[in-house]
Amino acid sequence: MSSGAEFEAPSVQSMLGEAIRAFQGGGGGGGGGSAADLRSHRIAVNRASVEGDVWCRRGFLGQLFLPVLGAQTVAEVVRESREAAGKLEVLGMASNVAVELDQADSGGVNVRLLCERAKRYRLRTGVDVGNDEGMASVAGRMSNIWGGGETAEATFSRGSKTQSSFLGTLTAPVGTDPLTQVELRAAQAVLNARPYSAHDEVSRSLSAAYRAVKLAGWQHQLRYLAEWREICNLGAAASPTLRAEAGHTLKSSVEYTFTYDDRDSTTVPTSGTLAKATAEVAGLFGGDVRFAKARAELQTNQRLGASEWIVATGAQGGLLWNLDGPRGRSSLADRFFLGGLTTVRGFEYRGIGPRDRNDSIGGDVFYAVGASLLTPLPYVTTDALKGHLWANAGQLALLDDRGLLRTPRDSSGGRTRGLADEIRRFFMQPSVAVGVGLVYRQSIVRVELSCGLPLVAATTDRPKAGLQFGLGVQFL
Repeated sequence: MSSGAEFEAPSVQSMLGEAIRAFQGGGGGGGGGSAADLRSHRIAVNRASVEGDVWCRRGFLGQLFLPVLGAQTVAEVVRESREAAGKLEVLGMASNVAVELDQADSGGVNVRLLCERAKRYRLRTGVDVGNDEGMASVAGRMSNIWGGGETAEATFSRGSKTQSSFLGTLTAPVGTDPLTQVELRAAQAVLNARPYSAHDEVSRSLSAAYRAVKLAGWQHQLRYLAEWREICNLGAAASPTLRAEAGHTLKSSVEYTFTYDDRDSTTVPTSGTLAKATAEVAGLFGGDVRFAKARAELQTNQRLGASEWIVATGAQGGLLWNLDGPRGRSSLADRFFLGGLTTVRGFEYRGIGPRDRNDSIGGDVFYAVGASLLTPLPYVTTDALKGHLWANAGQLALLDDRGLLRTPRDSSGGRTRGLADEIRRFFMQPSVAVGVGLVYRQSIVRVELSCGLPLVAATTDRPKAGLQFGLGVQFL
């Protein structure tokens, strides 16, 4: 890895020192235009190397140093060397990487990355939180498996709703870019759906994904998923709908997800926007379920002037369209569910939408909107705890003869309700709740204590007036 170009300068080491100091200082200082001249001075990189207790395979180093060896000015050498050092740290291959430039015998410059050994093995235990669920977990992680920034991780969890869960992932950068990765994943989970539905759900899946972050806040992901699901362990009081859903289904799907997120916090943001859209098609490569599914989410956060008052608005929506013909019905494992502190507050978890007896059976189309006002509290000096005024609304329905596409009937002699009337009712008569509460921002989780008052509820809904306590990451 060398360059044959020559460098003509009376003192390479002196010039490099001045140029690097000027580059680090952003071109300011008393040097005036000379700093810019030094940064733009042409130079050749003879050799680039990594030194320290670091394992990097030769092919990876060749790609890592290609931009460094191709640099033609001092500014380019410094910039590309810093970027190479940053990649080693982000990929977990080294820590405390320092860049050293010195004069080469041939008149050019040598680049050395001085590294300290990074931890390759990690084991942690802890309590993780998801939407409406707390989980205890143990996880093991191994970094830089084959000398190219690969990472393997295995996690076993038990939670309040998830009886047991295993997740194993293997990720590797594409080339040397830590912002572009491929991932292989194997997972198994046993979900206890009680008390909102008298069954358990077991899922086992294998997936492969390509993920790329193109610009700050923008992310694209393409995933292929093969998943074996089972609805099992029905309770004695299970509804006819649930009994008809029991058994095994196999899903083979392709999913694309686009995300834009420039919020200053993922838990209690004070500014920024989150936009996320997912499209999934199942049945193209086998499996016994065929559907097209789309989901979108938008969240905005804005501070009111220079005050500590924050206005947050959110909207979510989704559509699941069965591709097995007009008589086909979607699978319970693929449907949307709505209700709970992280979606529509003031209702039980999965407490909005179609129900057969005591079983929540989900829906094929939904929407949810919300508005929140976060306020400072008197006598509270920390900004991690705020008051919370909120209003939420949402609706969930099936797209078959039990829902919006039901066959019009008129047994009373009145006007028949058609599809247009059903759609109008769906959008104009959502379930609504308002309330007040407290929001606490912890480093990785948002904690809410809310007192809600349901204002509008359908006969199949399960409103929940009074106090609700929840932990989560993503809230409406």
